[in-house]
Amino acid sequence: MILKVTLTHTATETYEYIFNQIVLKFGVAAAKKFERKTLQTLKALSKTPYIFKSIEGNSDVRKGYINKNCSFFYQVSVFEVSILFFWDNRQEPLL
Repeated sequence: MILKVTLTHTATETYEYIFNQIVLKFGVAAAKKFERKTLQTLKALSKTPYIFKSIEGNSDVRKGYINKNCSFFYQVSVFEVSILFFWDNRQEPLL
């Protein structure tokens, strides 16, 4: 069964921030490559939502990877996969 993938408001904001940082540092071509990889990953996630491991301390939230520099956190429900936020792995961890 293919699940619908939705992005929270925070996920949209964090994705746009990371995308814009890539444009500024590496150019539009690199940002478009990141965008394609993100869409490819989310499409695969809709087909196999449990492909990534749950995070320690909260089995409802899972951490997925776009590339070595970008992760995302998500939850799976009966009908959809909800992307909570994107994370630039080079930034300081949340406390």
